[in-house]
Parts: sequence; structure tokens; C-alpha cells
Amino acid sequence: MNPAFDPNHLRLIAPELVLTVSAFLMLGLSTISDRGRRIWAPALAILACLTTLAAVLAFVRNFGLEALRVPSMTIGFSGMFVVDAFSIFFKVVFLLAAMLTILVSSRYLDLERANVGEYYSLILFAVVGMMFMASAGDLVTIFVSIETMALAFYVLVGFLKANRKSNEAALKYFLLGGFSTGIFLYGLSLVYGTTSTTSLALIGFSRARMALASPEAPIFILGVILVTVGLGFKIAAVPFHMWAPDAYEGAPTPVTAFLSTGSKAAAFVVLARLLAMSFLPLGDRWATLLAILAVASMTLGNVAAILQDNMKRMLAYSSISHAGYVLLGLVAVGLKGSVETREYGLTAVLLYLLIYTFVNIGAFTLVIALKREQVAGDRVADFAGLSRRAPWAAFAMLVFLLSLAGIPATAGFIGKWFLFGAAIKAGYAWLAVVAVINSAISLYYYVRVVVNMYIRAPEDAERFAPSWGQRAALLACIVFTLLFGVYPQPIIAFAEKSILDLAPWAS
Repeated sequence: MNPAFDPNHLRLIAPELVLTVSAFLMLGLSTISDRGRRIWAPALAILACLTTLAAVLAFVRNFGLEALRVPSMTIGFSGMFVVDAFSIFFKVVFLLAAMLTILVSSRYLDLERANVGEYYSLILFAVVGMMFMASAGDLVTIFVSIETMALAFYVLVGFLKANRKSNEAALKYFLLGGFSTGIFLYGLSLVYGTTSTTSLALIGFSRARMALASPEAPIFILGVILVTVGLGFKIAAVPFHMWAPDAYEGAPTPVTAFLSTGSKAAAFVVLARLLAMSFLPLGDRWATLLAILAVASMTLGNVAAILQDNMKRMLAYSSISHAGYVLLGLVAVGLKGSVETREYGLTAVLLYLLIYTFVNIGAFTLVIALKREQVAGDRVADFAGLSRRAPWAAFAMLVFLLSLAGIPATAGFIGKWFLFGAAIKAGYAWLAVVAVINSAISLYYYVRVVVNMYIRAPEDAERFAPSWGQRAALLACIVFTLLFGVYPQPIIAFAEKSILDLAPWAS
């Protein structure tokens, strides 16, 4: 067995070390002087993310592989940390989400008169936790990295100290988050108690040996259920979604955008690793559980969104429904079908989470850009007449909403096509039908926003003037949504290559 610490393993966590040092540096600099902070703080945070992204992509170059090729699995710290194609894919997603969030935050913080000193550091610390989640090869690593991310988000959600909604949202999120952590940790203890290992790679083998003596293994099954419940809270799947609407509404809007994309993607990373590597012997059972969660999430999320007049709450319930869509891909992974079906399901999950990150942050960016002095800009009515005040912004929001609904020629259509196809390939055609019906339902509340933008008269004549950072984020999101809506092959190929090391059945 490899020693617990090998200096050579430090290169595996080089990106995380770069980001951690950058976060502490920003935290220290913020205590020195306020002069120019609103300019240098986001610039330094973007630079930290770009440097970390270069360190992540350096793994591809170090292995001497060509474009869109990724390294084979490399294990360090006695199996507790893994660098593979799967982890690299999601680290890129997390860093892109963080950079987009940073770009749209500066002006928002100015309007809220919030201290920016620790804000960007907390975003970077949250990304550190997400990156360790992507590379977790052990139950202990998973737990520590989840808590690292969660603690940063607890503070970010309540960052507006003078805002009662923000304080209330943070308190609810913290209390329910602590409760879900207890459930998750208890599930991990049951899995460890029945398999005598915390290594993700060994849990499945241990369970396979156990099956000879105890085919049912009720304690192990209970552990799997509790772990799924704990992660169900992180992805805001029904019935573990109670925190999402209040947290999304009360949190600073840039934090809401990051929470709905980066945090959700990180939880799905852990869920995919556990299900594909550790819990695969019970695949048929947890596939049924995930199918039930998917139906409940899609249906309740879309129906509840119809009743919302607040854009942040509407997008919160929309986010719940999208968690249900992503679960379709994981259902295909658990079934004892062909290798092709399982790989297709994992590819669909990766592809959709990447697409959803850009589309959802793009939609939230328009909500952020509408904020002005004494005007929150987060009501559906605030979008009234946007096509007359800023035609390009109204067009961008139209594209994002159509993409969320899965309309062709947008990236969202490609993502849903793969997810629905995964359910059909897995023999869950009825689940795909439910998903299509829910997508049709979602059109109703998305179209409500479109009607406000293009048909109703504006409530005021104030000029729509987003900041340069918001313009840059909008441009990146709209280009991604349209470009990969008509030419998705590059991201499809990247997603397909990124699952090979995670899929033990493929070897």
C-alpha cells in the first residue's frame, strides 16, 4: 500500500493549492485598504480562476495527449484523491461557473453597499470544496469537501447582513443543511460498517463478496438510501428541496446563480461516482429510487414554478425540475443493461450539467442587470417592456428561457435529447414521456416572462445599462447556448471521453 503522504502527490492537488492560496491572499489584502477594492478584488479573483484553470488543463499537456484528450486515472494520497478525465471535466465547469459569477457580482455588490473583501474569497473557497468533491476517491474526502463547499455557501447566502430575507434564507439553509449532513454522515457510517472500507473503488468489490453470504444486506441498503437522501438535499431533489426557494430568493442574486449551478453540479459529481463505482451491485434498486425522485422533482418543480411571480423563486423551482431531468441519466447507469446504455447515461449527465451552467447563469445575469437603486429587479413584472428598452437583452433572455425549456437550436435541446434518450435506452420510456410532458408544462411559465418582455409596456423609462462584467458574462452565455445548440459535437466528444475512467464496466 502507498504511504499516506508522498511529496510527489502534491502535484495532483496543484490546482486546489493555487486556488486556496489565492483565496487566503485575497482575504488578507481585503483587510489592508479599501482603495480600488471594487476593481482589483474581482480582477484578482478572475486571475486566480484562470491560473487554476491553466493548472487543471496542464494535466492534459503533461500526459502528452492531443486536443480533447484527457489523462488516464491517477491516484494519490492512498486512494483518497483521484485525477481522471471525469474530475477534470467538472473542475473546468466549476471554474467557468465561478468566473461568470464573479463577472456579474461587482455592480450588484456596489448597489447593495456590501463589503466585497471576503465575498470573492468565499466564492474561491466554495470552488476548492467542489474541486475536491470532483476528485474524491474516498468517503472521508467526500465528506470533508462537501462541508468545505457548504460552509462557504452558508455565509454567502446570508452575505447581505442588513437584508432580513438574506438572514432568514441563510438560517434556513444552515439548519436544513446541518440536518442533511447528519443523515449523509450516518449513511456513510453504515456503508463503512458493512464493507470495512471507505475507498470508493473497494466498496463495490466488498459488497460483491458480501453478496455470497448475505444477498440482501439490509444495513448496506439503508446506508445507500441515507447517502442518496443526503445528496438529494444538495441537488434540491423532491422531497429534499424545502430550502431551495427561500435560499434562492433571499441570497444575493449572483450567489443564487452560483448555488443553482456549481453546487448542484458538485453534488451530482459525488452521486455519479458513488453510484457508478461503489453502489453498482445494487444498481437496479437505486435506479428505481432515482426514477421516483426524478418524477417527483420534475412534476412538483414545474407545477410550483407556475405560481411564482418572483423570478428567483421561479428559477428555484425550475432548478428543482432540472435536477429531476439530470436524474434520468443516472437511472440509465444503474440498470444491468448494455455498456453502451450506461456510458450514454453518464455522457448525458455531464453534457447537461455543462449546458445548464451557462444557460442558468445567463438567465440570472439578466435578473441581476435589472437591479437598480430601490428596485430589486427580481419580479416577473420587472421584465415588462424589456424589448423596447434593450432589444438585445430581451433576445438573450428569450434564448435562455427557450434553452431551459429544451427548444431546438439551443444547447438545452441537446442536453434534454441525451437525457431523454438515456431513459429510453434504459427501458424507462414512460419516464421519458413524463419528462417531455413536464418540459411542455415549463413552457408556460417561461413564456410568461417572454410576454412581459415583448408585449407589455415598460413600467419605467430608465435606461437598461448593465456593467461591463455583466455584458461579458451575457455574451459568453449566449454564444455558448446558440453555438452548441447548432454544433454540439465538441462538447459531446469531451463528455464522452470524460466518462471512460469512471465506467469500470467499460474496461
